[in-house]
Amino acid sequence: MELNSLNRYLSFRRKEKSHYYDLFTRKMIVLSLFVFLFSCFSTETSDPEKAYKYWAGQSPPEDLKLIKGEYYQSPHYTLEYEFFLKFKPTNNWWNAFIEQNNLEEDSLNEEWFKHDGFPKWFKPDNSYLIYSKNDEFDRSRCFINLENGVCYIYETVGM
Repeated sequence: MELNSLNRYLSFRRKEKSHYYDLFTRKMIVLSLFVFLFSCFSTETSDPEKAYKYWAGQSPPEDLKLIKGEYYQSPHYTLEYEFFLKFKPTNNWWNAFIEQNNLEEDSLNEEWFKHDGFPKWFKPDNSYLIYSKNDEFDRSRCFINLENGVCYIYETVGM
């Protein structure tokens, strides 16, 4: 008699465990579908205000006059993006930006600019000072024309 009771108990426990495994499997399938569906969409804009907001995580301050901008973030689960901005900041904003990002006048003199994917309007010429982190692996650059105050930012992460 005890053997029958033990078998019934074990049978009940197997069914109970099976129920939890099935529930776990269903939850994992739903979670996987959710991640797959929502991670497959890229973020892309040519609106300078939206581009700035995607890049900085906040609306542009009043001491920036945005002229043109583009932002593209890949649909991968890792952070990969390209950001282009043409703008006119105040001197205070520009100096604080350079200091906060530890930028220096670019000394690498490499031909990083030969990238095909730049927007047509992104054309800083030789009259611009170029700032970077002077890191051969970082292609991001910032430009300022000291005569008219127009600036460009090109930043890329993971692309």
